[in-house]
Amino acid sequence: MEITLFYTSLITLLAIFLAYKVGIARGKSKTLLGEGDSSSLLQAIRSHGNLVEYAPLAMIMLGLLEISGVDQLKLHLLGSVFFVCRILHAYGLSISSESTPYRMVGTLGSWIVMLAMALYGIYVYII
Repeated sequence: MEITLFYTSLITLLAIFLAYKVGIARGKSKTLLGEGDSSSLLQAIRSHGNLVEYAPLAMIMLGLLEISGVDQLKLHLLGSVFFVCRILHAYGLSISSESTPYRMVGTLGSWIVMLAMALYGIYVYII
């Protein structure tokens, strides 16, 4: 489970960083609950929230694939692409509330990695 531990640790560091950005945005806007009228606070909240919504399933899938004996190179590929995609999404959302190429690639890439893990998990179960 060392590979899953590594990528979950990276995702956790990213989550802490994004939560910190929410705290900074809350301080600047003097908004303790919700997003108030602050677009930048809403962007920070959604950037963190989106990571927290997707990462648990992805890390669970990565761990289950690792336990199932999937090749380490494949696990590193899945984990690293997911991590980079989440960074791209967070960056894209931080620079604009509109759609950006970073946000789009981050979102689609995350979905593709998660879909690949789910389908590979089904494949591993069947064979």
